[in-house]
Amino acid sequence: MNKDELKKVIIDLLSKEGPKTSTEIRDILIEKGYEFDMIKFREALAELVREGKVKKEASYERKKLLFYVTAD
Repeated sequence: MNKDELKKVIIDLLSKEGPKTSTEIRDILIEKGYEFDMIKFREALAELVREGKVKKEASYERKKLLFYVTAD
């Protein structure tokens, strides 16, 4: 799976399932049978944040960063 495909899948997942940590996103994609390189996964998620398509916010309760799709 290339990075652009991975970005689309991440946006689709977050749109349907709401805020998730990067670990949760990774685990769900693996469970669904997607195969990808972990470096590409991290790069894709970082690019989505830089592009403003995905936001990250600290969850102090969970002590993790949550990623969610921004409203356009």
